[in-house]
Amino acid sequence: MIDIFFTLVIFFIISFIYFLSVIGYGKIITNKNSNYFESYLDGTILLLILSYVIYITIGTNLIINSTIIFIGLILFFFKNKTYKSISKKSIFFLFLSIFSVLIISKTHEDFNGYHYFTIFEIFNHNLRIGVSNLNERFFHSSLLSLNQSFLVLPYFNFKLVHLSPFFIYLSVIGYFFIILISKKIRNSEIFYSLLCLLILLVKFNRLSEFGYDYVFQFILLIVFHKIYFLNSDNSEIIKSILYFILTVLIKPVSLLFIPIMTFIIFKKGIFFYKNISKTKYLLFSSLLIILFSSSFFKTGCLFYPLKKTCISVENISWSEEQMVKEHSNLVSLWAKGYYLQDDTKYEKIANEKIYNQNFNWLKYWIEQHFFYKIFEFLLILFGVIIIIYFYFAKDKPPLDNKNKDKLALIFLSFLSIIFWLNTVPQFRFGFASIIIFIYILCDYIFNLKIFFDKKKFFHILIFGLIILNFKNIKRINSEFERNDFYKFKNFPFYNEKIIKNDYSNLNREKIFHIEILK
Repeated sequence: MIDIFFTLVIFFIISFIYFLSVIGYGKIITNKNSNYFESYLDGTILLLILSYVIYITIGTNLIINSTIIFIGLILFFFKNKTYKSISKKSIFFLFLSIFSVLIISKTHEDFNGYHYFTIFEIFNHNLRIGVSNLNERFFHSSLLSLNQSFLVLPYFNFKLVHLSPFFIYLSVIGYFFIILISKKIRNSEIFYSLLCLLILLVKFNRLSEFGYDYVFQFILLIVFHKIYFLNSDNSEIIKSILYFILTVLIKPVSLLFIPIMTFIIFKKGIFFYKNISKTKYLLFSSLLIILFSSSFFKTGCLFYPLKKTCISVENISWSEEQMVKEHSNLVSLWAKGYYLQDDTKYEKIANEKIYNQNFNWLKYWIEQHFFYKIFEFLLILFGVIIIIYFYFAKDKPPLDNKNKDKLALIFLSFLSIIFWLNTVPQFRFGFASIIIFIYILCDYIFNLKIFFDKKKFFHILIFGLIILNFKNIKRINSEFERNDFYKFKNFPFYNEKIIKNDYSNLNREKIFHIEILK
């Protein structure tokens, strides 16, 4: 028991050290309005750029990883930066209050399938051109795995790689928490911030479900906050675009959010970006170079989700031009429930083209996914809206002069949902747009202005934290009682499969070419 407690404390400490280290890097580029949690996202961007440079040159190792975290700590403690509205103690206690999310035995379904596999490849090799030919799982691996490769550390090995998505989750919670305790909080932000904070605590509290899909959606909630509530500040608009590009690097499907992003042009005009600083320009350029070059090195496509960007296999031997088309079709069919038809009450449609045509897939999707995932989420979402409204209700809401903005965003967020519905209608890829659409629609109809009371806010925060910890303590207990691979045998770390350097699905004909290019 003492050993378990000691290991748990070590896990907590090293996790918090990593968090502070990334914030240290974030201090290099953070602006005057930022806070610690926003600096973590800024640090994530810088580390992604740094990890990519290391990956394509010398490759990483335990010494490099330890050194990078140590340098981040130095930057955190010695680089002067004034942050608003929150102390280091508050950060510590907020982390402590959701630490149970990080204690998992069963990972999400894709982790041992290809996420671990990708991190293993990045840590053990520098750039290998055409690596998706070695194993198709590299085809759609997230670039956040570059940051996770820095978390392979002495003694812990791969045990800490979940810290990266977890601290993005914590940082989004912290971002809205700071808005709500700010002395100069604006009434227009209160409802949205409360909604996001409570939804994150009540609904999204299982790290085993995160993967990369939920993480980029969390960041999009911040992106919307900046383009809607802070659009009078050009630096915030620029930061929102930077974060949006980060989400594309994490998951290209975040491009479905583009309709909402065009709200910036509606508000600021097409040339709003002309005063961008050299630092931000360099960051934009670096992220775009990473986006296109990493796709090209892996697949022979400048942007692998689009087949038209692929160079033919006649010109580049590692090109995945044909695979891109097959993968796109496979994902679309999967998302629309094609492979679950046998579990529905409807007659099966064997022909893939007919299934995809004229929304023939919709009834199957509604039965298998809408009522299983989205309907439950909508009930929680509306429940949270009702709780917030009646707990913080203001008798006579003031007149609102932003109806044109709301109408524009109702249309744009609905358009984003339509794009999502027509391409990959899985909950994990579109819940941010759903939250935004429901929020704006309710705000437009009911003029959701509330009277903010900090005591009431802390009541609702404690309520959310109790639900989060209750669900996770119950989950942890159930993982101890499992009798399969995911039984908690390595507390407080997840159970990891041993990844051998003898990749399955090898394309032996292309290995020689790839090794020469290396």
